[in-house]
Amino acid sequence: MKGAKFVRRLLTAGLLIAIQTTANAQPQDLFNTWTGIAAEKNTSPATAQAGDLTREWKAPDGRTVRVVVQRPRESAAALTVVVSPLAADQDARPVFEAALRQVRASRASKLVILPGRYVFRTTAQSGPPAVLAAHLLLQDLDDVSIEGEGATLVFMQDAHGLLVRGSRRLQLSKLRLDYGLRTASLGTVQRQGGNTRVRIDPKFPVTSADPAFYVTEYDAAAKRYPTDAARVILPPGSSTPAVYAGNQSYGSTAFATLPEGRGVTVKHQWYGGNAIRIDDTPQPRQSEDIVIDGVTIHAAPGMGIVAYGLKRGLAITRSRFAPRDGSQPLSASYDAIHVVMSGGDTLITNNHITAQGDDAINLNGPVHPITRVEDGRRSVVLGKYSRFIGAGDRLAFFDAQGQYLGQRKVAATPAPLGGLDHRVTLDQPLDAGWAVNVVRDLSLLGSRYAVADNVIERCYCHGLLAQLPNGLVEGNTFQDIGRNAIRLLTDVGQWNEGVGAINVIVRGNRIRRTGGDPAGLLPWAAISVYGGARDGTLSTAPVNRHVRIANNTIENVPLGCVTVSNSVDVSVRDNQCTDTNLLDPRGASLLVMPTAAEVQLGNNLRSGATTGAQLVSTPASSALKPR
Repeated sequence: MKGAKFVRRLLTAGLLIAIQTTANAQPQDLFNTWTGIAAEKNTSPATAQAGDLTREWKAPDGRTVRVVVQRPRESAAALTVVVSPLAADQDARPVFEAALRQVRASRASKLVILPGRYVFRTTAQSGPPAVLAAHLLLQDLDDVSIEGEGATLVFMQDAHGLLVRGSRRLQLSKLRLDYGLRTASLGTVQRQGGNTRVRIDPKFPVTSADPAFYVTEYDAAAKRYPTDAARVILPPGSSTPAVYAGNQSYGSTAFATLPEGRGVTVKHQWYGGNAIRIDDTPQPRQSEDIVIDGVTIHAAPGMGIVAYGLKRGLAITRSRFAPRDGSQPLSASYDAIHVVMSGGDTLITNNHITAQGDDAINLNGPVHPITRVEDGRRSVVLGKYSRFIGAGDRLAFFDAQGQYLGQRKVAATPAPLGGLDHRVTLDQPLDAGWAVNVVRDLSLLGSRYAVADNVIERCYCHGLLAQLPNGLVEGNTFQDIGRNAIRLLTDVGQWNEGVGAINVIVRGNRIRRTGGDPAGLLPWAAISVYGGARDGTLSTAPVNRHVRIANNTIENVPLGCVTVSNSVDVSVRDNQCTDTNLLDPRGASLLVMPTAAEVQLGNNLRSGATTGAQLVSTPASSALKPR
């Protein structure tokens, strides 16, 4: 970093490197102020009772983090409502809606779904805050368990499966969720004259009514994606769309980049319905304490489970994301689990996630991009996620590098301007010296999460994007995935998401046979700690703080073992790196970049012919290029 002071101390016997740098791009006191605000809420506001889900640990900053997710409070006198199997041609939605009305009217504590196949042929519209189509709306359900051992719910439209709103202490257990429409197929790349076609396996019948949006190289025999698998993305409105050519085949000039004769997976839906979606805005009956236990998701045209506007309290435990044998090559077409907006207390434990079409777990957080500043810097127009902002909220402002600038209070209810934009009036003008770029609403910051003892495998995905404070990532297995395993970050540019990895522990995870990454931000590793800035570049400032990476086993990966950038107070100790850097044996297996400070490397074991050195990059190391 230009102008940075750099001091390095090497203790050979203990193999300990301590790095101190002073970043001139952002005053240290402002960075400390922001990370203190972001990680302030280390203990759940909820009180646990017997049977509730809890977890606690000592965080890197020395405090104890406590997570609580409450289960339904069942009354001994409460009733049970039962749904029995239906005729094969009967639409399940009206039957389930009647059962839910009975649950609410009688204050029943359980809805039991007897073994059988329940087909939801139609959807219902729900709203506000947004008008969403869903096969079944789960609304105003407090202290209710929905149990379905042996029951399969099949959704026939490209819409959300189960939509949760205004419910507290709601538990879904032992359900199987599936879709009856074509969400994905297997195919082969073929050259026909001067054209390239993707021919779909006859086991997955398609017609001109089935578009093709994603095509990704895939080894069907090994059931895994090759390292650096070729991929073509053709979103709606693409200038080179995939056109159905008849006889189970699609054509596009973009397919010329795909290797001939290789197998591929094809996605037929573009970010469609989620199998389970929790969707709310701040309100007296905002959803809280949702438990998803022992649920199987076989398919979804969009993501598997999404939490978007949850007050706090989400547990996903002992659940499975996997295709039903022979029906689809993918489970969820996109992320398996995506928490985009939640007040905290998230437990994701003992799940098996396989064959989904994008990230396995993304713990996100809303970043509102500033479209423009108006009214003498007294108001701002905000985009993405800004409908969640309310009068009285405190907004934290940041520049294009993710550097904290200061706060202002929202003076009045934001005015919708159409699309994603809202005009937000502030209690006082922004300082003239603030080069504002994005905003975070302090009332919407997520915190307190544990991702533990999950198996994530056989997907073209990142394993985990951990972008929130006060986290524990422990005892997980990541294997045979198409991208790197764990990213600790925030990105205020390309993706506009995340609070930052602040006060986070990553320990005891096993990572093997992961993929590369084409994004040119930094030299990637199986575990990467970094920050993204405007225009898809690497931030010049620190955005993460208090990170511990310890006792992880990393083997047979194409890139490095651990890379640390844009972070302060990071410890990388007692990790085992075996046969890393397979694509570039010259690269560093343990890399500390100059935008990191107060980093300790100690007792990390490196073995294998390709595993690179331990390297601390100084400002003079500008020759380092993203690989």
